[in-house]
Amino acid sequence: MALSGGRDSVALLHATRAALAESFPLVRLVALHVHHGLQVQADAWSAFCDQLCAGWQVPLLTARVAVEAKAGEGIEAAARRARYEALGHMCREQGATLLLFAHHRDDQVETVLLRLFRGTGVAGMAGMPMRRPLDARGDVQLLRPWLDVPRMDIEAYCAAQSLSWIDDPSNTDTRFARNALRAQLPQLRQAFPGLDGNVMQAAAHFGQAAAMLDAQAASTLAHLVKSGRDADTLSELELSGLRALPSEHADAVLRHWLRDLGAQPPTTARLAAMRAQLIQHGGGEPAIAHDGLVLRRFRDRVLACRAVPAETPAPFLFDWRGESRIVVPAWRGELHITRDDDFGVPQAVMEQPLRLAARAGGERIVLRPGGPARALKQAYQEAGVPAWRRTFLPLLWSGTAADAVLVMVAGLGMQRRWPADAASAPRWRVEWKELPSLRAGHVL
Repeated sequence: MALSGGRDSVALLHATRAALAESFPLVRLVALHVHHGLQVQADAWSAFCDQLCAGWQVPLLTARVAVEAKAGEGIEAAARRARYEALGHMCREQGATLLLFAHHRDDQVETVLLRLFRGTGVAGMAGMPMRRPLDARGDVQLLRPWLDVPRMDIEAYCAAQSLSWIDDPSNTDTRFARNALRAQLPQLRQAFPGLDGNVMQAAAHFGQAAAMLDAQAASTLAHLVKSGRDADTLSELELSGLRALPSEHADAVLRHWLRDLGAQPPTTARLAAMRAQLIQHGGGEPAIAHDGLVLRRFRDRVLACRAVPAETPAPFLFDWRGESRIVVPAWRGELHITRDDDFGVPQAVMEQPLRLAARAGGERIVLRPGGPARALKQAYQEAGVPAWRRTFLPLLWSGTAADAVLVMVAGLGMQRRWPADAASAPRWRVEWKELPSLRAGHVL
């Protein structure tokens, strides 16, 4: 379970330890602490958690994280993202499939009200779910067992058990929105005695509505989504189907799609920009960066792509010594070389110095024996290779710069300009395979 050292997480750890010891003695409990380093007391908090867990004989893992805010992200959101990533890593390291958080009813009320003030949508107004996958991998479940328990009950439990904890001084800093709201809640509860129950009831209604909308979006998405056609494309959506939907329905489908890809939900403004540029507008090949992805439109598809390096890799020089597989990390791929005496590249060509490099312009290729030579731009267009990918698809050359011969073009195939000639055997088929995550292998 997640342990910050604060009152709520200390109480949950104490109660969980006691419950497991009584009813489930074989279940292993591990406390997980994330050291953000954002406050001068961070080291003292980690030391407190160490001491607490040692006294209770509960194993403790601590992860130190560097909080770096992305563009448009506040420090609170960045810390939360770093915390969840660290917790997920520690859970998997321990083989844990269930992660407990100590959020309670007062936290839920604050969350729903804050989202209301920020103009969130139906799903956001449902508040924090009691149980959900920790992240897109789905192998760790986040559970909030005390989400219906009021803060006052936790305070009473701590007093009855004589528990001690640490207080975060930032919790009283009203420059933070949640603290500012918390300071006003006593007056609101006095004016509206049923406030907490009514907010929780409203959140439940929003949750039901969100579930219905989510089911509708999932059903539509299932008819529109396809696997990516290349190594950099994670997923694709059929553009004509998206354009046929009302804007609200299209928004719901885009949200669901991004969530399935593990991305954070976009803001309303961001979602409107995605719809306008990717679905409604007809020209060009737009690209929108979002939470580690790049959303693009190409022909009849909307693509979710991995972010690729901004710079083209440098040329890569090597000699072939008969290897069947050569991994080239800089170009995020590997060459496969197999015997093909009918249509392959002559051995004499393969024995020359070889070079993988980006296209310079003006290159031509023959893609079928006896066929015409065509410009790479034309061949790329006919093969449906988007312009942004061509920069990262290398060309393989044989020979020195003065008399270099084009051997293979990644994304198109091997040069087929050599006539069949039994005397030129052996011949070799040369193919390029893209690898988003390089495997262990022969690396030059």
